[in-house]
Amino acid sequence: MFYKLSNTLELKTIENELDATFRFPNLYEPKAIINGQFESNLCVLTSANPKHIDLAIWGLLPENYDDDWERFQNLTNTLNTHVEDVNLNNEIYSNALDERRCLIIVNGFFTSKLYKGKLYPHHIHLENHKPFCIAGIFNKINDGFLTCSILITKSRAEFAKIPNLGQSKPLIFKKQDYQRWLSEDNKLRDLKALINDHEGHNFLSHPIKEDFYNDSKIYERITNSEDYKSIMKIYRNY
Repeated sequence: MFYKLSNTLELKTIENELDATFRFPNLYEPKAIINGQFESNLCVLTSANPKHIDLAIWGLLPENYDDDWERFQNLTNTLNTHVEDVNLNNEIYSNALDERRCLIIVNGFFTSKLYKGKLYPHHIHLENHKPFCIAGIFNKINDGFLTCSILITKSRAEFAKIPNLGQSKPLIFKKQDYQRWLSEDNKLRDLKALINDHEGHNFLSHPIKEDFYNDSKIYERITNSEDYKSIMKIYRNY
């Protein structure tokens, strides 16, 4: 389960990297920790509008849903969806992989390693905390908001060096595959090869202390990449 992400990127960095503009730039806020256990927004590019960056609630809700987010997530957790196991006949996921794909913009995510009976969180990122995109699916609920789920897939050889309790990893594409994933001309059958054989990133991992998640002062200070790197040097757990 991947339920903590990081996005400390400046707005212009995201727009320049993805050649897209924020639909509501005043609502964007960099966050060192985006915790999916609480209602949180993620930056997304959708197949419906790949030139505009939207905000989507993390945790997929059924199309035209008209009830409480937390109530639904307490019944079934849709923060992560395993791409190989999606039931296309399920009301929540119906047609999403064919018709409502997205890219979730981040510059980090978190895993955990079990060592001598204790869990050690790790932060996973690219060199210089560059942006990357996790593949996802989205739905639009009754009030017009988007909701999304990140797609996970089976771990591959290049992910073996990343500390991780499970056998799964986020489905992450390189930039040259973004357009193919978002194209409305493609259906799931057209993307099977991309999902199975996508080119991997060279991720870095750093252990962090558990209190990194809980210290509000640290959380508030981390508003851009430079702050984040300096704080990480202090709070690594070697």
